[in-house]
Formats: sequence, C-alpha cells, structure tokens
Amino acid sequence: MDFKLNDAVRALLEQLADRLPKRRLDSYRALGEAGESATLLNELCKMLIGRGTVVTPAEKMALARLLNEVPAGDHEYLDNRDETLAAIQVAAQSQAITQEELRGLSADAQALLELLANRLPANRLEEYRTLSNVGEWGILINELSASLVVRQIPVTPAERDALAALLNWFRPAAVSDLAYIRDRDNTLSSLNVA
Repeated sequence: MDFKLNDAVRALLEQLADRLPKRRLDSYRALGEAGESATLLNELCKMLIGRGTVVTPAEKMALARLLNEVPAGDHEYLDNRDETLAAIQVAAQSQAITQEELRGLSADAQALLELLANRLPANRLEEYRTLSNVGEWGILINELSASLVVRQIPVTPAERDALAALLNWFRPAAVSDLAYIRDRDNTLSSLNVA
C-alpha cells in the first residue's frame, strides 16, 4: 500500500465530507483506514458525479492528480478517468450571490410554505411567514423541514423536490447549527411522501 497516496485520498475525503451523505462517511473512512485508496477514490467520484456535487477548482485538481496516481483496475470511474473528470462539476470562481438569486430563494421558499400552509400548525405557520418576511431563509427551511419530518406531514413528490432544491442552496459547513439542512439526505429520506 502506498501510504502517501492513501493519506492524500483520505485528506480529500475529509475536505469533501460536508458535501457527502453522512450515512456513507463511516464506510468511506473505513475504506481509507483499510488502505483501499482505489476503491475509496472510485466511490468518491461516483458520489460526486451521481449527486451533481460541486467541487472547487483546487479539489478538482487534487482529484485529477489522484486519478493519475491511483492504479486503475476494476473501478469504473478510475478506468474512465477522462470521462470522470469531465463529469465532475466545478464551482464558479465567484461565490457571491446576486440579488436576483436571493429573490429567487425568497420566492421559492414562500411558494413552498404557501403550498404546505393548510397542513402546518397555525402558530408554526405564522412563525415561518415571519422568518420568510425578514429574510431568515436558512432558519425557515430548517424549521419547516423539522416540522415535516417530526410531524410526518404528508408531502407530494413535487413538494419534496422543491424542498430538496431549497436545501441544496446551503452548504452544510455554513449551516452547521441547522441540523435538517446539514443532514439534507436524511431529511429528505425521512419525509412522508404521499
């Protein structure tokens, strides 16, 4: 086992951890601890591509370097390095959010809230509308998600998809205190989709 290579793949895993499904992190870390660099890197690429996860330019460069160093074999994403790299999405250099994007977030959050209004407790609905009106969209999305999950309020597939789009607005590391956004995969899988 090439310890330096394995350490580099494990370091990349930890760098990407806030954008990977929490339920899979333990198994990914176990692969790294076992020295399964190729399998771990293949799984990371599969997850990044499958989920459309955005990486930074530096992370993509690290992936490219690792893809060139890890021996190929029986790993779909490693064996097709060029296609793998082409499919991995890179964040734009500017992370600034425009006023138009904020207006879109606000409109989408308010639209979902109003779709769900007749299924939410009246006191919570009023609180959610206040959060929306003052621009506390992170807290709004987190609290709305909590209500939907804890109370098992039925949602349609379209409403689930709208919530997923809103959850994806936020990077988990940036909202570490908002559990339902941070663990979006668990939030979405725990919904009562009717």
